[in-house]
Amino acid sequence: MCDVYIAGVSMTPFGKDFRPIGVMLADACQKALQDSAVFTSDIVPDCLVIGSMDPIGFARQTGLDSLVGIELGLSRNTEIYHVEMGSATGAAAVELGKRLASSGLKVLVCFGEKMKGKLKNEEIPSQISTVIAEEERERGLGEMSVIAALASYEYMDAYKISEKEFRNISFEMSVRSLEYGALNEVAYFKKPITREEYENPEINRIIAKPLTKFDCSGSYNGAGAAYLVPFPTDIKLTSVKSAFDNIKIAERKTLISHEATVLAGRDAFKEARLNPHEIDFCELHDAFKPVPWIAAEDLGLTERGQGHKFVLEEKNKKGKRVFLNRSGGFLARTHPLGASGGAQLVELVWQLRGHNQYKDMFKGELQKLNYGLWFNMSGFGNTSIVGIIEKIESTREREGLREENLPQSIPVEKLIYKKSPRKDKIIAATQYKSPDEERVNVAIIQTKEGDFKIGLAEDPHGLKKGKYIKWIKPEEGPYFIREGYVKGKLSDLLRLFKRTKKTEE
Repeated sequence: MCDVYIAGVSMTPFGKDFRPIGVMLADACQKALQDSAVFTSDIVPDCLVIGSMDPIGFARQTGLDSLVGIELGLSRNTEIYHVEMGSATGAAAVELGKRLASSGLKVLVCFGEKMKGKLKNEEIPSQISTVIAEEERERGLGEMSVIAALASYEYMDAYKISEKEFRNISFEMSVRSLEYGALNEVAYFKKPITREEYENPEINRIIAKPLTKFDCSGSYNGAGAAYLVPFPTDIKLTSVKSAFDNIKIAERKTLISHEATVLAGRDAFKEARLNPHEIDFCELHDAFKPVPWIAAEDLGLTERGQGHKFVLEEKNKKGKRVFLNRSGGFLARTHPLGASGGAQLVELVWQLRGHNQYKDMFKGELQKLNYGLWFNMSGFGNTSIVGIIEKIESTREREGLREENLPQSIPVEKLIYKKSPRKDKIIAATQYKSPDEERVNVAIIQTKEGDFKIGLAEDPHGLKKGKYIKWIKPEEGPYFIREGYVKGKLSDLLRLFKRTKKTEE
């Protein structure tokens, strides 16, 4: 096995690129090979890895191997692989590419998604939601934003954060993302946002309480590529590691820590022989506001309960500066599912090389900055991938990896729902608009046995955390009501039964 290095990288402008997906991917590949010319004249890859989550569902296209291979003029016996791993597809393609390159092959990795162009806007969320377990989609978790909203409330409860403080942090994150996005030539959203706009529900509508439009990334089109080689360039692809967890949210012990991220992070730091506090740059998955907070804690970049401060202060456990999501992240660049994890790598390479907008961003510190990390996730912690790159001509020595510095699983005492309630109880609830504009109330219930269930109701007043509930057909359907809710609400109760029956049919 040999070390793997990055020669060239590229990205197409993200957003409304309506070219065929095969053309987008091939364009990114050609530009990455051109970018490699600084390091090598050998720009004929031995194999091609394509990352695209759902080209059939989104773009109504299959056969990307043939499309991209022909566009690039590759030899017909070139090995071509197609990778799919949900919204972690881009990083998964890089992970496979690294494994192939470590055997001595030159590997061209491309990643992309065309989410707009074939589907109606209202059809896109249901296509994205396939990263959620089917039975939980049927029980109310119809969109990823719902899970992120439930996690937001759990995080606020666990670390005593008010909803006002949550909104203030989210606003500041949006401001920064769009400021950096304005400098990024491949980002789609560049217009700054004011406090008045953020608080205006007509501009910044609720997606799933407490998350608003500016707390969630958009679904658009984009592609990128990286040429991985088994000989030295200026940047080494030091480590890419992945881990997975249970896709069923109700079978997780918490939403404010992802075991897959902890495991992937530990493995990545071990392979790189680095401590988390030695990282200089981070591109953390930020499809929804609480995700980078949770990731920073799971990766050992900051203490438990400090992730919401880390994203603004950019200080790790040792008080050292960490440049976070200077690309603008998913909010500015948007989130083409199969592209984002690879795009994060491209941005890190540009940062370490001081290319594009990063040339003047770090105020003369660039020569001292050596290590970059990216984190990409599928679903809400279904799969996590962590990658680390480094400059070959590093200006500082490694400190030496210490076990106590590695990412650790969330301690039991941090789990606010570790004790079983005396009756089935709502521990987190949110409301969102379904694609047909119906307002849907969704909650996570902790049962008196200590298990978790997903519940759905039509309560016009919404569901309240801390309330005990009474199930309607708990074994057959997801529907439930609050205790005492039946009185004076017979019509609503009948409607619930009607919906349950319809669902079962």
